[in-house]
Amino acid sequence: GSLAKKKNPNLEDTLQPILDQFQSGSEAKVLITTHHKPDADALGSSLGLWHFLKNRGIDARVVTPTDYPHFLMWMPGENEVINFEAETEKSADWVDWADYIFCLDFNHLSRINDLGVLVGNAKATKIMIDHHRDPQGFDAHRLWTVNTSSTCELVYEFIKRCNGLDELNKDISSCLYAGIMTDTGSFRFPSTSSSTHRIIADLIDN
Repeated sequence: GSLAKKKNPNLEDTLQPILDQFQSGSEAKVLITTHHKPDADALGSSLGLWHFLKNRGIDARVVTPTDYPHFLMWMPGENEVINFEAETEKSADWVDWADYIFCLDFNHLSRINDLGVLVGNAKATKIMIDHHRDPQGFDAHRLWTVNTSSTCELVYEFIKRCNGLDELNKDISSCLYAGIMTDTGSFRFPSTSSSTHRIIADLIDN
């Protein structure tokens, strides 16, 4: 509503036409990817979204362009992620299979290395959820602003737009919490807002 616009006038949200595709029981085939050498925000947003969609009965999968640090391997669902460099053929099959590709925590296809060529050419509808400057514009739909500390916050907003906040659980919350903590410098960075703290409080309650 207008309150959200006032709080973040630079939020670009073109998700409305496709939100129906992510309701419970949807037959949409969803691939989620994020930038190379993923950090906690990249992997946390990917797995948080993955858990949310999976719990709605949606066939969702996560592929990363490269490996990621061992200290992220605690994240629930991490064992389901495939690494494009290690499993190139399978990753390419997944890109072909998808109806929708969520591009999280990056806004330029060069950020996903060789996977970017496949994603760029894919028949799937591309959805970008990101908080970095100067998007390339490869996406058909986006939830994008530079005024948010983390992509995990924006995934929370996506879940909210899907009327899914009452579906938050420990797996989703712990993934999103990790990304917000990291990208706000444990809430020290200026991008930390009152809405960051409200989101964190909601996640802790799960």
